[in-house]
Amino acid sequence: MAKKRLLLSLALILFFHFSQAQLIMIDGETGEYQYEEVVSAEGISKQEIKNRADKWLDLYYKDSFSKINDSTSLRKQGYNNLSWKFINKNMPIEIFFDIEIKTKEGRYKYTFSNFKVGKIVNDIIDASDLKVYIERFPQKYQIYIEEPIDTEITKAIYSLAYYILNNKLEIDEDDW
Repeated sequence: MAKKRLLLSLALILFFHFSQAQLIMIDGETGEYQYEEVVSAEGISKQEIKNRADKWLDLYYKDSFSKINDSTSLRKQGYNNLSWKFINKNMPIEIFFDIEIKTKEGRYKYTFSNFKVGKIVNDIIDASDLKVYIERFPQKYQIYIEEPIDTEITKAIYSLAYYILNNKLEIDEDDW
């Protein structure tokens, strides 16, 4: 009996994990890369969720660009330096994307979209669509580009959820 409960618990955990973990989400309507979800924040007011999301954006994306703040949402352009392995060479890339967080009483909706690869030249982003960049490489190498991006965005999503609920950044444990 205990073994059945354990197996059922593991099956549910794996199902939840795999339903959440997909490499770079693709919007069904536009075909563009996008991460979007409505998340419950029971017992937290709309204004408090917005304040926490605003603080999280400033803490998590310190080196990013302009932020737009209105009565129900926040928008900011995110930025990450990543690298991926192409055959035996590490390929550094700079990823730019839009972050939008909309708030309502007891819940919020995040959207990470408009992914681009490029450089900052004279304080202006010179970039092309991530989809175009990925499609330049053979199919078997495309997963190696998607993995570090998916990992970074997933970490950001979990960090946002933790910050909204606990009003502090999650401290990473020592990796040993």
